[in-house]
Amino acid sequence: MSLRPGVRIGVDVGSVRIGVAVSDPRGVLATPVETVARGTGDLRRIAELVTERDAMEVVVGLPRSLSGSEGPAAEAARGFAQRLARHVAPCPVRL
Repeated sequence: MSLRPGVRIGVDVGSVRIGVAVSDPRGVLATPVETVARGTGDLRRIAELVTERDAMEVVVGLPRSLSGSEGPAAEAARGFAQRLARHVAPCPVRL
C-alpha cells in the first residue's frame, strides 16, 4: 500500500510544548518545523502551519504503553486532536 502524495503535519502533544514536524510530499521523511508552547494560541499556530504548508492531513501522535493500553497522555492527545480538527477543517486530523 502506498501513501497518497501530499504534505503531512505531524504533531507531538506534550503537557508544556507541542512538537510539529512536516513530511516531504511523498510522506517518506519528516523534518522538525517548530516547537509550539502549549496554551493560548497553540491551536491557531498549528492551523497557520497547516495552511502555510498546504498540508493534506494532520497526524497527532497517540502515546500508548508497551502493553498497547492508553493512559492519561493518550486521553489528552485525543482531546487535543478533536479541538485541532475544528481549527484546521476541512483538513483531516487523525491519530
